[in-house]
Amino acid sequence: MTSAIAAKLIDALEAAAGREAGGQTALVSVTIDMLSADAETSAEAKLVRKTRTLVFMSAEARSASGERVATASSVHKVLSA
Repeated sequence: MTSAIAAKLIDALEAAAGREAGGQTALVSVTIDMLSADAETSAEAKLVRKTRTLVFMSAEARSASGERVATASSVHKVLSA
């Protein structure tokens, strides 16, 4: 269960980082904090900070009832713009 939540968070972080960078990125680091395990979750990522070479992101996974079940933060290297 927790691996599925982690995968959703990482997918959301990577997709959002690519959009924010306007091109390809490589995941440099990710930290995930699990608060509970819930089968039905959705993940949403947002930009925290962007430099010329790095994109910093955060994300939350929420249950169907809206309860936060996990948080994540990541750093992505910009490969192309």
